Amino acid sequence: MEEGKSNRHYNNQRTVGVWLTYIGVIIILSAYLGGDLFIQPVIMGFGYFFGYFLIFGLPYVNKKLSYGENSKFQNRMDNFSILFTIILCTLVGLLIGFEDLRLLWLCILIVIGIHFYGFYFSQGKIMLLLGTLTLVNSILGIYLISVPFLVFAVIDGMIKITIGCKMLLLKQQLSSPQ
Repeated sequence: MEEGKSNRHYNNQRTVGVWLTYIGVIIILSAYLGGDLFIQPVIMGFGYFFGYFLIFGLPYVNKKLSYGENSKFQNRMDNFSILFTIILCTLVGLLIGFEDLRLLWLCILIVIGIHFYGFYFSQGKIMLLLGTLTLVNSILGIYLISVPFLVFAVIDGMIKITIGCKMLLLKQQLSSPQ
């Protein structure tokens, strides 16, 4: 095994668990304060970038929680998933516009649900569960128009918080010796 490389499959699950827990709280807070906007974009945007900087940008958090670095393949898949999300969210915004904000936010949450599947390679099967649960919730939000958006936003946030806490407690899987 290479010097400094971990023999674990999913080295950053605990860091991602903290991120999911944090972003779940931000989603709930921004939806609760969103009013006619459904999600308060200033709270969501500031909260997202502030949390991303604190959790992924500062080396202390990742060093404290991580078991090592991802493989190059895992990093490529993570980057592809993020790029995919940016492109699809932009397309959703261009196609739906701001006429129907409920539909816009639910479609963005669908894109986010899909993007979790790409993190399977760096975080494991739990990301498939996360993606599926968030997708189902968002699709139900589109079809159940009489149910307030806030209900689906809180469910989305709670799904992320629950999975995030689970990731903090997961026993790390070891890879087979090479």
